[in-house]
Amino acid sequence: MQRKILAWIFFVVFLLSFNNLSFAQAPATYNSADIYQQLKKLDVLGSVLYIAAHPDDENTRLLAYFADGGLYRTGYMSLTRGDGGQNLIGDEQGIDLGLIRTQELLSARRIDGAEQFFSRAYDFGFSKSSDEALRFWNHDKILSDVVWVIRKFQPDVIITRFPGDARAGHGHHAASSILANEAFAAAADPTKFPEQFQYGVKPWQAKRILWNTFNFGGNNTTSNDQFKLDAGNYNALLGTSYGEMAAKSRSQHKSQGFGVSAQRGESYEFFATTGGDAPKQSLFEGVDTTWQRVSGATNIQPQVDAIIKNFQFEHPENSVNDLVKLYTSIQQLPDSYWKNKKLDEVKQLIIECSGIYAEATTSNEFAVQQQKFNVQFFVNKRLSADAALKDVQLLSMDSVINQDLSTDKNYNFSRSFLVEDATPVTQPYWLQYGIDSIGSFRVKDQQLIGKPQNDAAYIAAFTFTVNGTDITINKPVQYKFTDPVKGEMYEPFIVIHPLSIAASPSVVLTNIKQNNQSVKIDEVHTQVKSYVETKQTKLKLYFVQDNDSSFIKDTTVDLEYNQVYDFSFPLSKYYKTSKGQPSVAIEVVVNINNKTEAYTGDLHSIQYDHIPYIHYYATDKIHVVNAEVKTVGKRIGYIAGAGDKLPESLEQMGYDVKSLNEKDITPANLKQFDAIITGVRAYNVHEWLSEKYNVLMNYINDGGNLIVQYNTNNQIGSVKANIGPYNFTIGRTRVTEENADVHILLPGNAALNYPNKITSADFNNWIQERSTYHAEQLDSHFEAPLGMHDVNEPESNGALVIAKYGKGNFVYAGIVFFRQLPAGVDGAYRLMANLIALPQNK
Repeated sequence: MQRKILAWIFFVVFLLSFNNLSFAQAPATYNSADIYQQLKKLDVLGSVLYIAAHPDDENTRLLAYFADGGLYRTGYMSLTRGDGGQNLIGDEQGIDLGLIRTQELLSARRIDGAEQFFSRAYDFGFSKSSDEALRFWNHDKILSDVVWVIRKFQPDVIITRFPGDARAGHGHHAASSILANEAFAAAADPTKFPEQFQYGVKPWQAKRILWNTFNFGGNNTTSNDQFKLDAGNYNALLGTSYGEMAAKSRSQHKSQGFGVSAQRGESYEFFATTGGDAPKQSLFEGVDTTWQRVSGATNIQPQVDAIIKNFQFEHPENSVNDLVKLYTSIQQLPDSYWKNKKLDEVKQLIIECSGIYAEATTSNEFAVQQQKFNVQFFVNKRLSADAALKDVQLLSMDSVINQDLSTDKNYNFSRSFLVEDATPVTQPYWLQYGIDSIGSFRVKDQQLIGKPQNDAAYIAAFTFTVNGTDITINKPVQYKFTDPVKGEMYEPFIVIHPLSIAASPSVVLTNIKQNNQSVKIDEVHTQVKSYVETKQTKLKLYFVQDNDSSFIKDTTVDLEYNQVYDFSFPLSKYYKTSKGQPSVAIEVVVNINNKTEAYTGDLHSIQYDHIPYIHYYATDKIHVVNAEVKTVGKRIGYIAGAGDKLPESLEQMGYDVKSLNEKDITPANLKQFDAIITGVRAYNVHEWLSEKYNVLMNYINDGGNLIVQYNTNNQIGSVKANIGPYNFTIGRTRVTEENADVHILLPGNAALNYPNKITSADFNNWIQERSTYHAEQLDSHFEAPLGMHDVNEPESNGALVIAKYGKGNFVYAGIVFFRQLPAGVDGAYRLMANLIALPQNK
């Protein structure tokens, strides 16, 4: 009979895990298999910390093996949030992408069971040396973060993904290993970062640190003399192998195109010891992972073993009495790290075995300053345990309830709360004070360092009396609603300003000459979005440049919730070139409820199904380009790729831009365009482009210009289509130093002369990098007008290659226009204008 029950449980676990992939923000629920797994974990007092540089660097199979197989407390510390990576699912870059990848990591951790940590390091893009990474990040600052996380987490074993040398393949990768190995020793040294001790941590010496060697990318760093273990085991209780679990976990990195197929069967992981004693039989060799490591806990182990032995899958509530006794026994132990961790685990098990479901939700999307919101408190005790709801606390509300809970009967009530003026708006903590130079976030609260995200804006504390013992659990207040397609949805509930101020466009070119005629595109748009309802409200708009404000206008409106109020004005009327500050902003002053406030922040929102909604504030800056940009031609066809913001930039140059999809690529339709531009990685994500090869080549032959932005040959997808009229390959060469010298190799090439004269000055003030995925093995028809390279590397001429074909021209551009144009880099605008204007061939 028990075998049938277990089989049914495994099926339910599979369904739940599948459903939770898309809507992981819903409150977790637990079945008997989950509970039994957690009971077994009570017997394991060991921990392991995995350290690497980026989201998706982690070995998800190994994390699942440790967390779900070994039942160790398992953590992954990613030094960065992946801000400098590329985005396969949208056009978010930089900070926005880091927010997405943070949530993708948390989604992955919900699957493999590990915990997530970060340092303050900012991912400034691909780096070819650890020296550069450590210099930009500030070595000591990020080392202190790793030491802090080690001292708080207290891992018995530390594992790095990469070596600290060139074999790591990325400067960030190597730097993560260097810092981890330094922190292995520094965390145990009381003279290192002693300022941390005032926050309750103590020196901590892990038993050993190892490098998890690898065999991928044509680089095999494993060897038979290294310690190895099989991490591909099948877990019968969970109904899955760690390879299968890892595939689901890794596939959460959707922005990086890291969906993978499940692996089954044995899979060995190899380890080279870089500090401490080398293991012979187990990675935890020499570490006591039993209750014997806790002073005075001799009576705990028998209690845990008895609870596990007597657990009934059909009646988990029968374990509640013994769990409450265990909770009381652990409370009596001297204070220690493992006492507190195991108390939390037992408390959670008491709630789960009692069948208690509790939530605090609101139908309000946001908590708006100076406004009220309602919270619905809900409790259901779904099993026949002896439990009562004693009280619920939220903000100033402390409702003493003492409500006996009948089995499977709902108990709920609602309360209204005011968002006080002094309540801070919700902002990811690492964004609150900006970035130091380009290398690391400013975080002023030591206790926040390492955390993956902010705590919930509001937390409700439910206290239950279970078998005579009070057990308190905290539940975040969540925004709950029903989507007609997706069903019941839970999203973060955050605090916001009454108004959100959006300004566009992000870049204004003030000196455009299109076909030798001056073009004036200087209208600025401001959108004021209201999250309040107030009558006859006066808004005052100001233009902010160099911290000086110029009054634009005032107006009186009836503000309505979720309504947008549009304002436009000419930039030239207020912008002063003499001030030298190329970025400006808009400020709105308003009086609401007799309180006058000035607002500049725009509430940015990012929504994808596989992660919770993301909201953060940023002041929309308008970057002003005063340099002369000459353009020739008018109509551009744009084939979107994996996601970039180039179409908006092209429109600011005065072009009419039309988005093209598969059905638009016809000879008759393409005739109207002066140039066709493909978005980044378009040939990676659109297999249909291979079918349109002849149409595009005929377009060039008839006098059109086809500009192909970079594509890749990697896990995102190899290029299966012919791209140009002549042969070339796409390599891995990239120039990551944004200030690398650019050499003009063909000064007479039209791309450098018409209609804009390109000089070395046009390569000043670039951001993050010069180029990526250069063209190689060029056919003799190609011309390569530019040469560039990073320090200590040979020069490459593959960042920009051009070939005449019939009457038109083909361009492959590894130059990162997708970063430079949205950032307002004037030289990039001038060079792009030249590529669009390449003259027809006679």
